[in-house]
Amino acid sequence: MSAGFQDYLYDILFEVSSEDRHKILLLLLKEPSNLTQLSTKSDLNLPETRRHISRLMEVDLVERNPDGSYFLTYFGNCILELIEEMSFYSQHKDYFLTHSLEFIPTKFRMRLRDFSNSEFIDNVLNFIRRIEKVIRDADKEIWLLVDQFPLNFLSLILEAIQRGVRLKIIEPSDRVLNPDLEALASEDSLAIEKMRATPLVEQRMLEDIDLYMYISEKDCLVSFPTIEKENDYKGFKSTNNSTLDWSQSLFQHYWEMSLKRGSPPPVIETQFSQKIDNTLAPDSIIVAGQEKPEYDAQLIQDAVDNYYEVILRGRFNIGTSTILIKKSTVLRGEGRTDDIPDTKIYKKGWNFPFVSQEFLIMVRGDAIDVTIENIHFENFNGTCINTTKGNSVTIRKNRITLLSGLGRGLTFGTWGDHIVGITAGGENQVGGFPGGQLIEDNYLDFALSYGRGGFISNEGFEKDPEYRPDLKNHEYFICVGINICRNKGKVTVRNNTIRNMNSRGILVFDNWENSEIKIHDNIITSEVFGAYPYNSPMAGVGIFVQSAWSEPRSGCTVDVFDNKIFCEKINYCGIAVHGPSMYAPRAGKLTSCSIKNNEIEILNGLYGLQIRKSDHTTITNNIIKGAAYYVIQISGSRSRNDIDLRSKNNIFADNNLEGIHIKPPDKYSDNHIDNYTFTGSGKKSKTAHIWLNNHTSNNSIKIKSAETFIDEGENNKIIN
Repeated sequence: MSAGFQDYLYDILFEVSSEDRHKILLLLLKEPSNLTQLSTKSDLNLPETRRHISRLMEVDLVERNPDGSYFLTYFGNCILELIEEMSFYSQHKDYFLTHSLEFIPTKFRMRLRDFSNSEFIDNVLNFIRRIEKVIRDADKEIWLLVDQFPLNFLSLILEAIQRGVRLKIIEPSDRVLNPDLEALASEDSLAIEKMRATPLVEQRMLEDIDLYMYISEKDCLVSFPTIEKENDYKGFKSTNNSTLDWSQSLFQHYWEMSLKRGSPPPVIETQFSQKIDNTLAPDSIIVAGQEKPEYDAQLIQDAVDNYYEVILRGRFNIGTSTILIKKSTVLRGEGRTDDIPDTKIYKKGWNFPFVSQEFLIMVRGDAIDVTIENIHFENFNGTCINTTKGNSVTIRKNRITLLSGLGRGLTFGTWGDHIVGITAGGENQVGGFPGGQLIEDNYLDFALSYGRGGFISNEGFEKDPEYRPDLKNHEYFICVGINICRNKGKVTVRNNTIRNMNSRGILVFDNWENSEIKIHDNIITSEVFGAYPYNSPMAGVGIFVQSAWSEPRSGCTVDVFDNKIFCEKINYCGIAVHGPSMYAPRAGKLTSCSIKNNEIEILNGLYGLQIRKSDHTTITNNIIKGAAYYVIQISGSRSRNDIDLRSKNNIFADNNLEGIHIKPPDKYSDNHIDNYTFTGSGKKSKTAHIWLNNHTSNNSIKIKSAETFIDEGENNKIIN
């Protein structure tokens, strides 16, 4: 090092050692000033000010502008920063005589001037109180770099997690969240176990901890280790932005150096995301199931409350809990094998019978957009997925299965125990999801087929058409695959496979006039005997559409096309379209309904299709096969409360009936002549391809010459 360099360094040190010159440098740091302004602000006379300025200019710390003002050079600014750092050290000389900074990266040591405006805390109790405040006041995140897990603050940490605060913690590798659990109270031990499980907590480990930090998004506490490498709970607190940035940047430096607790997740290719690994975006989280209800429900709930994309891995037992989605979320299962989701979720442990609504997942939030996909729901009670409030929902590629619906349904007394796969609905008075709902590519199966022992009886009673299961006493259950109700927007149900729904494969009811519902390209099959729900003569229906059932609604446009419906057992109906079954003001009929290009096969059915108390349904280009008493029954009833309940202006044309066998009258049909289920006179019933009862009018029916019809209505047009 040359003598000239040393001389210049000493000159600078000498010049800045003056308190008055240091004061002038600080004034020029804020803004350029002339001599008069500097003299006034520094409480120096003009000659003294001029002399100090001249000396600062000689060492290039200050220069003069053409207008006569003076400004701090870039070089002067750098020197002032170094002085500020030295000032911080000298101010806390006693602390740094006993505390070490040697393990902190140099680039961070050189920025300790950022602590110039911090509060120094040299009292242990005060420092602990400030830690409590950092945790208590956190809204978004808490970052801890500690030598051992802070058990003293466990309750505060748990409260923060319940508020949705995310916790990152770095500990020594030999102490990672591993206190002596046996020595703790049982509730503390359980709390720590739960904290291990929640996705809001991320744990990492370092071999050595050389600094102690307690950070939130708005506050930080830093304690430097003593010379003996101990934490004496003395240090610095600040809410200053530059100090927060220093603290958060240094914590992130250690975070990137640290190792995750446990093995990192493998990289997995899926069709839903190109790659899933342990470097997800900040708004994504992978959650692994533990099959412990005391943890799994909290795992998923915390994740959907605080992350946009939640990827579930493994099996989850959520016990009797419900997962409530109240913000925009993508909830996705990881992996798929043989077209079946690898991720499993199930409920377990409820008491039956029950009369309260039970859900596995409920979607209910203000203007939220939610996607639920690629999850296998294996067991639940009540309803699996229920949507109530939001902007839009997509439910795709999920699998919803039960070995049996027995003991799982919401009890409605004489109406039986109802179990539902998906309810795509809105709130009673306001509707829901103006952005629409999409339900696609899902697989639902709620019962073993009869051939595999999945029905209620092995004595053959169910084969008798007069037999009805005792629904009130839980002998059988009511299965509904997909409910579409109380919507105001567009609902699309497509490409789903729905098996063994003994009541309704797809059910549409109580939607608002402005809703548009499209049901297409679904496969609906049932190998089980029907439940005869709601005192209906139909054992079950593949697709059932109704304007108003439980609420006074009318309107709604429904298109049902390109579906395949196969019902094996007795007295099923392929597709039914009904008007209101409640007669309060504002209850009415559908705006329109189109049924086209569907393939319906009922092997021992009641009706292929039924139109009841409904107008303007167009039935065209469908293929109807199997055996039934009537291919289509169009019926109405007497008007009630000024509501016209006739069936009018419906069209049946260009349908293929070549594969259908019309069952001849028999004992069962003769016993049920009521102008509602069967027609006839005396004790002799009549069956035919087409039956229009005496409350029908102005319907247009196009049939072939070999096809039979019974027209008991008014002004119906039969076209051969």
